[in-house]
Parts: sequence; structure tokens; C-alpha cells
Amino acid sequence: MTKQNIVVRTRYKLSLTNPDRLKMFSSRDQSYVDGVIDYFADEEKRALNLIDYFTGKINKHEDINLVMENGKYATKEDLEKRKKYISKQFQNSNLWQVVLSIPQELVDKNIKWEDLDEKVAKKIIPESLKKMGFKDIKNMCYGFSRHMNTSHPHYHIYFMEKKPNTVNQNKTVGYRRKGKIPREVINYLKNETMLTIERESKFKPMAIDINKDIEEFKKYFNPSTKNYVLYDKENIVLEDKILRLGRLLDERDISYNSRIKFNSIKDEEIKNLTKDIKEYLFKKNKNLIYTKSDFNKRLENMNDYLSSVAKRNGIKKEDIDLSYSKNKEKYLDNFILNAIVNYSRYHYKKNKEKITVDTTDVIQAIILNNYKKNKNYSKKDIVTNSLSKNNYPNKTKIRNAVKNINDEMDKASEEFSKLFNYEKERSDNL
Repeated sequence: MTKQNIVVRTRYKLSLTNPDRLKMFSSRDQSYVDGVIDYFADEEKRALNLIDYFTGKINKHEDINLVMENGKYATKEDLEKRKKYISKQFQNSNLWQVVLSIPQELVDKNIKWEDLDEKVAKKIIPESLKKMGFKDIKNMCYGFSRHMNTSHPHYHIYFMEKKPNTVNQNKTVGYRRKGKIPREVINYLKNETMLTIERESKFKPMAIDINKDIEEFKKYFNPSTKNYVLYDKENIVLEDKILRLGRLLDERDISYNSRIKFNSIKDEEIKNLTKDIKEYLFKKNKNLIYTKSDFNKRLENMNDYLSSVAKRNGIKKEDIDLSYSKNKEKYLDNFILNAIVNYSRYHYKKNKEKITVDTTDVIQAIILNNYKKNKNYSKKDIVTNSLSKNNYPNKTKIRNAVKNINDEMDKASEEFSKLFNYEKERSDNL
């Protein structure tokens, strides 16, 4: 049984004008660069089953073994042009080379070689170049071939800058001076190649479960569903928190006529109260607690898998990339916080139109203070009993407000459900 790890080897040739190069080797390096394409397209090493994904033609160029930036095979004319271009471009741009060695058994068990070829062309190479810091992928010249003439099939990848494409420390754009490929990029190549190979069998099923949990969470914070937790007129403490938050948003005119994004809020009092409401919900609502527990287990399983992939590839523990799970947590957290601030602002505004601010304060104070003393009473009973004692001013005003308080809240919630325009954000970047 072969080892199930990806091996990456890199080398580079500094451009002829690179100030760090040794001039005495210029002639030798130029000769090396001139022969790179010939080696990549070596007929004895070629992969006979490469597929041209753009035309759907299979094995129409069996004597060619080089894939260009657009995913197409290089013709013999393309090869000659590319050889001349690289030789000329070596005057100013470094030439980078990567050998990506993959156990054949690992691929054969999980994915077609042709599908992996496509991923290398369309995702792995472009993303690697982005991680290296090149400004615009369109300004890069690159290609690759797959050699099947050894026990470990491997990709040969090369890339150069077509024109200055690196942002320097002084913010100017020039040719990249450094030749060494960063460790972060090498780790990405290893991990992403293995994840691509195992995506259908291992990564994708876990990712689907995580996304299902996220969609389940969103139901609790979407006013169009029966599971909506923010509108709960029997939860007096929650109602008080939501109205207080709505009042703060109203008084400080936070994006009054548009949907609020929590992360854009600078006011610490508003941010803290929003987080307090979120924390309160996750302590009091059993369904939310259970759903959160399932979600955490899914993320833990994903992190265990990602860690095992990194370990197989010899990546240090501190270099393991767990950003997938962190991004899922961040996405869900932002969704919930956005829902809380938008509902609170809307709910307060709709109630303010029916009840004056002073009256609202009185009613909320009555409800909250009495609720803390005796939690067996409903909101309506508390206010009605309090009014019968003749201890509060504006009695007629308050009594009229109490008469329709539950009906108005029901109506406000229904209207908010129609107006709360949740964007159809994708959370399933598998």
C-alpha cells in the first residue's frame, strides 16, 4: 500500500535583471529556461488521458502534453510560441517551477485523473498564485503537464509574470524580486490537492451536514417561519431587551431606512445589548441549545478531518488551516446578530406609532418589575392588575394601549416578516 501523502517540490530561476542573481550563471540559466517547455511536453512522459474540458475533445492531441492558462492543450505552434515567449520574459520575470507528486492509489480510489486535471487548471494553480501575492492572475503566464511515467504520477507546473504584477513595500507595482515560494503556499498546494481528491467521499458529506445545521439555525431567526424566536410575547425579559435595543437604534438613527449590518455599528452600548440578547436566547431556548450542540459537533468533526489531512502531508500543528470551520461560525454569528438588530429596530418603531415613548416606558417598567416578583402572570394580567390600583398617571392612555397590545405586536411581527429582506447568501462553499 502506498503512502497517502502529497509531495511538493519547488525551484526557481531569478530573472536575468534580478538584482539578487549571480551574473556568472546567466548563460547556464538561460539555457535551462529554454529547455523547460520541451521537458514538460516530452512525449515519453505524457499523460495520454488528459481531457480538453473546453472543447470536450479526448486525446485529439496525443502527441502534446502541455495545458495552457485557458485549460486547452498547446498545439505544436503554441509550444514554439511559448518557448520563445518564456525565453524573452526571463529577462525580467523569475521562472518558478513546482512538482506536485500524488500517490496513484489515492486518486484511483476517489476521483478521475481527468477531473483532477481540471481542478489543477481552474482552481489550484490560480489560488496558489493569489496566495503568493500576485496582483492580477490575468497578468500571469503559466501551464502544466502530468507525467505518468513513474510510480508516483506528478504534475509539472511553471509560472511567470507577463508584466510587473507584485505590490512592493513602497506600494509600487514591479516584478517579484523573491524567488522562494512561501511555506503557506506549499501547505495550500498539499492540502487543497488532497481535499480535492477526497472531496466527494469525505469533505463534501461533512460540509453538507454543517450547511444543513446552518439552515436550521436560520429558521429560528427568520420571521417567516414558525420557529421564529425573537417574537415571543410571553417572554417578558426578552421583550424588554428587544424594545430597549430598538429604542437605542431609533434614538441614534442607525441606518434607519435600510437594513442594518451589525458589523458596521460602532456604538458599544448597542453592540453589547445585541450580543446580550443573542446570549440570552441560547441560554433559554432548548431547541437552540440542542441545534448549537449538533452544529459544534459537526465543526469538530470537520476540524478533525482537516487536521488529519494536514498531518498526512507533514504540516505542523500550528500551520493547520481551520479557516473553513471558523468562517462557518462567523457567517452564522453575523446572520443572527443582523437579525436581532433589524427586528429590534422594526419592532420598536411599529410599537412607538401606537404607544408614546413615555407610556411604553411605564408599561415596560410595570411588566418587568412585577414579572421579576411573580413569573406566573402573563404580560396582560400584570398591566391590568397594576392599573386597577390607580397608582399610575395617564391611566386612560395606558388602558387603551394595553387593550390592543397583543394584537398590535402580532400585526407588527407579520409586517416585519414581509419587509425583512433576507439576502440569499450562499453558505455552502463546499
